[in-house]
Amino acid sequence: MTLFKQLSILVTLLLLSIFATVLGVNFQNSAKSVQDQLYTDAKNTATSLSLSLASANGNISMISTMINANFDNGTYQSISLVDMNGQVLYERHSERKIADVPKWFVKYIPIKAPIAAANVSAGWNPIGLLNVQCDTATAYLHLYTILYSLTISFSVIFIISLILLYILLIMLLKPLKNIRLQAEAISNNKFIIQEKLPYTQDFKEVVQVMNIMVKKVEDIFNHANETLRHQSELLYKDEATGLYNKKYLLNKLPEYLKVDAQIPDGICMMIALSGGAEANQALGRELVDKLYVDITTMLRRQAKDFNNSLVVRMNGTEFFLLLPECSEENALSLANYMDHGSTILLSKDLDEKVTFLSFGVYKYHHTQSVKQVISASDYALAQAKLIPHKERVYLHKTVSNDEIMGKEEWRKLIKFALDHNTIHFDTYKVLNIKSGELVHNVLSIALLSESQKYSYGHFIAPAISLGLDIEIHKKAVEKLLKEPPFELKGTICSLRLSEHYLDNPATYNELKSLFEKYAKNLSFKLIIELPDIVLAKNSKQLQVFKELFENYNIQIGIFEFIGEPRDYNYLKELRPAYIKAEVNYFLSQTSENISSLQVAANSIGIDLIATSVMELEALGTLKARKINMIQGRATEMLG
Repeated sequence: MTLFKQLSILVTLLLLSIFATVLGVNFQNSAKSVQDQLYTDAKNTATSLSLSLASANGNISMISTMINANFDNGTYQSISLVDMNGQVLYERHSERKIADVPKWFVKYIPIKAPIAAANVSAGWNPIGLLNVQCDTATAYLHLYTILYSLTISFSVIFIISLILLYILLIMLLKPLKNIRLQAEAISNNKFIIQEKLPYTQDFKEVVQVMNIMVKKVEDIFNHANETLRHQSELLYKDEATGLYNKKYLLNKLPEYLKVDAQIPDGICMMIALSGGAEANQALGRELVDKLYVDITTMLRRQAKDFNNSLVVRMNGTEFFLLLPECSEENALSLANYMDHGSTILLSKDLDEKVTFLSFGVYKYHHTQSVKQVISASDYALAQAKLIPHKERVYLHKTVSNDEIMGKEEWRKLIKFALDHNTIHFDTYKVLNIKSGELVHNVLSIALLSESQKYSYGHFIAPAISLGLDIEIHKKAVEKLLKEPPFELKGTICSLRLSEHYLDNPATYNELKSLFEKYAKNLSFKLIIELPDIVLAKNSKQLQVFKELFENYNIQIGIFEFIGEPRDYNYLKELRPAYIKAEVNYFLSQTSENISSLQVAANSIGIDLIATSVMELEALGTLKARKINMIQGRATEMLG
């Protein structure tokens, strides 16, 4: 029970007891006043009537006439005249009238009419004793009217007092409500500082302490954020040219080489400067460094026309150019153009036969591994260096693997799965290697045909080329919400949504409609995984998705995290449940980098999960770096 309710009940009972006491006292005083009034009226009647009866000189006929006149014109229960010997000379008595009041009132509020007496005499001769008793019916009615009026008055005052006290309590306890909201925000890893301090000193001190605590936690995150950004720049960037380095390339390439990549292929170009040592001797280190900057400028200028292009300095003399959606013909033209430009640049101060650039060109495909792409690019560069003439450009061609099925066959298969609702979910485990507990199940979309099952990695590339991947994701989400597999009941599950699906303008409204229909009573806890690059670039836009998910108690997770040198405040804004990164990322980072990431993540309640953990040998290093959650083939080996 909240403090507001407790205080409300306490104040209500206190007011009720006060008003009941005051009402009782007032009513008792009124009852005593009515009782006294009955005696006073009877006494006055007895006195005045006795004087009148004295003039009758004992004439019973006149006495009876006078008594009857008073009795008939008043409200009396009895009037009697008794002589000195106790004999009743005359008496009028009426049956007790029933008061026009509730029976319970008469039962529980007894009123006794007192008898007033007065001596009656004729001169010095006493005639007798006159007894007068008033009727109680009028007294009951009068007293009930008083009780009714008091009850109404006190009830109105009581209700008004309650309303005023209720308003006062709201005003007094409003800071407490804000404190509760702030505490809940802290438990949800949100940083809320109350700028307006309450007037009540106790509440004010509590708010000040909580503000200090929140500020400290926020400072921890901000410091870790800045440290992580700085460490990532040191780790990933070449100081002389400002380009990304080989370590960054190895962590970034998987983003281009994945089954659901929107751009299926492109060009990798390795560029190397031969004769670097001779250039240092001829020009000196400073001029050679300037030469590398000029080469960097040239590479950036040529890469800017390609979306999501990448320029990397692999080592002191080698550069790597990644150009998505670039054809072999364009790549050769571009390489020859840069070769000509570099010859002019180098020949000013250097011997072009000794110092020159070589260009190895290779067309990658998104289904290849990082190792395959780097090896093929290295081979192309090695061949380019062997060319004896000026245009040292070599295109390395590989025999492409034809698809097992053609586009039309894939179209029929995917259409069959969509029309017959044969979408299936494969499940993979995320384990805590420290406790051995299951963290959550990862759901991967699969398609069932009439004869076999096709995994996500198998069908998604042709689905993207056919423009059917968005429809697959939509149907998958609908089936998961509408017809969740029974074995998921009571578990925690994650479902990954692609960048292409999230970028679709209709996705938000479609998800909103599906959640309204099916997400209110899910039998399992759902986490939606979103790509890190999308969150980092569009955190404000994706906030609407976050709010939509929160309305149905659905959390978000981040995948494909590589720790790029950027501001990580988007983590604070979106507060994902966890961050997933390739195991190679966690193994290749410095201990300072991992520590900064953990501090930032822990300060806002984010877990770190290593994915693609294929071998058990990596677990020791992960444990040493306090990365205790893994996903990949190694989870099956652990059981």
